[in-house]
Amino acid sequence: MAMKDRQVPVLDEATGCSAPRALLRSCLTYAPAAFLAGAIRNPELGLAELLLLLRNCKAPAAVLTEIGRDRRWSRLTRVQHLLALHPETPLALGLSLLRQLWWKELVEVSLAPQVKPLLRRLAEKKLMARVERMTLGQRIALARRAARGMIANLAESDDARVLAALLGNPYLVEADAVRIASGTTAPPELLERLAGHHQWGGRHSVRLALALNTRTPVATALGIVRQLSRPDLRRLCRDPDVPRIVCIGAERRLDRGPASAAQAVSTEQDFALRV
Repeated sequence: MAMKDRQVPVLDEATGCSAPRALLRSCLTYAPAAFLAGAIRNPELGLAELLLLLRNCKAPAAVLTEIGRDRRWSRLTRVQHLLALHPETPLALGLSLLRQLWWKELVEVSLAPQVKPLLRRLAEKKLMARVERMTLGQRIALARRAARGMIANLAESDDARVLAALLGNPYLVEADAVRIASGTTAPPELLERLAGHHQWGGRHSVRLALALNTRTPVATALGIVRQLSRPDLRRLCRDPDVPRIVCIGAERRLDRGPASAAQAVSTEQDFALRV
């Protein structure tokens, strides 16, 4: 005899109010808005169930607002975090949540595509305001993950470890790498590392910026000279801020032509080591 199909409960508000904990846990992540409106008044709803509810993209603004006003839940970091990430969280509630989040949660909000653009921008702004108070370890971690709006701020750092972490940021673009290569406070060891970077070191605009930067180690700059075009070499020769020895390398490259460029640069590097 075939077994009768188990009856599927109607996921309405009344069911949400009275559902046992097992049913709540099984359907809170996908249930419709009416069920969720009842579920937040269900005595069986605990923290674990609430966190499941907050992962439901169908949760309406009215339900999220009620959760945000309930001090049992709104004071908890995990609840604040998920509320801030929810696409339906009202703007006023989102703004109040940003003031309570830790920097790691602010990073997530700034990167989350489902979050309202204004909240993402404000999360970035709050992060920028906190950077100076962060520990070195926190700034390094932030540099690895920061969104576009934060990268320009971090690119001005004078700490090689922060800048090295920033070079691995997936949101970094060539213009940012050029900004770092041109930095007037960038540590020489970082500029040397940038010259050999697997992704950015081979970009023409980055190489030229490094060659023009007076903080780039001379040996590194002379190594870049052999990769530059004749117009770039002439630009180096005309720039009064470029170290004299780098200008000499560029002039020799122009005088001797492409055929003997490697030999010319080798001579210049030997001279640099003797200076």
